[in-house]
Amino acid sequence: MTTAAIARPADPPFTTAALAAFAATAEPSDAARRRAVAAILDTLAVTIAGGREPAAERLRAALTPVAAGAGVATFWDGLVLRPEDAALLFGLASHVLDYDDVSMITVCHPSAPVLSAALSAVPAAGLSGRALVDAFAVGTEVTIRVGEAMGFRHYALGFHATATLGTLGAAAAAARLLGLDATRTGHALAIAASRAGGLRRNFGSMVKALHVGFAATEGLRAARLAAVGIEGAAEPFEGEGFLHAFSGGETDRWPATVSLGTPFALEHPGFEQKRYPCCYMLHKLIEATLRLWHDAGIGLDDVARAVVTMPRGGTKPLIHPVPATGLAALFSGPYAVVAALADGRIDLASFTDAAVARPALRARLADVTLEEAGPELARGDEIGAAPVTVRLELRDGRRLAREIVASPGSPQDPLGRDQLAAKWRDCLRRGRPDLDAATADRLFAAGEDLLATPRADIWLAALTGTGETTGERR
Repeated sequence: MTTAAIARPADPPFTTAALAAFAATAEPSDAARRRAVAAILDTLAVTIAGGREPAAERLRAALTPVAAGAGVATFWDGLVLRPEDAALLFGLASHVLDYDDVSMITVCHPSAPVLSAALSAVPAAGLSGRALVDAFAVGTEVTIRVGEAMGFRHYALGFHATATLGTLGAAAAAARLLGLDATRTGHALAIAASRAGGLRRNFGSMVKALHVGFAATEGLRAARLAAVGIEGAAEPFEGEGFLHAFSGGETDRWPATVSLGTPFALEHPGFEQKRYPCCYMLHKLIEATLRLWHDAGIGLDDVARAVVTMPRGGTKPLIHPVPATGLAALFSGPYAVVAALADGRIDLASFTDAAVARPALRARLADVTLEEAGPELARGDEIGAAPVTVRLELRDGRRLAREIVASPGSPQDPLGRDQLAAKWRDCLRRGRPDLDAATADRLFAAGEDLLATPRADIWLAALTGTGETTGERR
């Protein structure tokens, strides 16, 4: 579609000014706030676990600590960093395991960049749980709705939407926590619009997770610059602005079908919280393969070949058919199938370099074929709602198939409270091995009560190990 063919509503539903006013003043619904608490707990868990990954440890070694009280306390080793450096580290750690939540409206990970910036935006002392929750809610809403305005074209062009859109959401959340008015929030968004970037071509490398760190850092920096009076364009999104540039010229206006906070995307359709620690486009094929493994009592040695049928566009992020590392395997359809058949499970241990290097699995990667079928789909949520089918041809001549429609971890097949608590416990065991299971459970329960917490900083201090409560380091 060319720009000339775009339908231009006479009265668009909102403008950059309305976007800024929303970020500065919107009151999320009770349902959105409850969903935000669950998303914050989920994202904190994977962030703490991700901080032990080699990429996070290398980044941590490159950052210069500051004195206690002069910056932001991190979750590992008592390290205190400048706010922008903390946002960079939190962002990378939140995404390096690819275990953070997803919004298929825009094919992005909405929570990771927004929460990473929010945790770094202000001194924690006196921060209420509700203030943190509301900043998170408006930040993720800005992220998703700007992406929805551009459609799937943005992702199809090769942009990592989490990085580009996450920069805007991070700026909105940080501006909210810094108490900026609508005018200065607009300037923060304008600055962030010029700092957004990230390419899907880096999927399977450390840079993909670093994109989230960049988004959190630049969003936070944009808000801090706006707070001291740096001004941007009045309409950075419209005309030949962000929407036009990042949609490849497909649109330059806010579509009439897109609105802010009515309802919040957190509330409907909700975020997809990950059941498996890998690219979300692998989840349906993993679920189908594991059900076949369980129901038919078969393993990898019983299978001659496998064919996975996905919707058109569904294979775009799966760029590593023969992965050499755990990071690359996060985006490998063949590896996900053979690992599920060999082990009967997919978890954090599935994506270590050693697991991926197993000769018995590598020898079978060529026996798995991924294909796309069905009509061209225009939106990410259409791809997310489309079925995925795994067909197995067994060595004894039998043929088995399983189709999965509801995405694992989506509102149609959600993580229950017990599953989220188990994920929290597993992630804290990896990232904070000094905490026993009982302490981890108490911290989870305290986090569930975040909306009623007048001092969220006390809870965060327990998680960072700088507090005197249940999470105190021993």
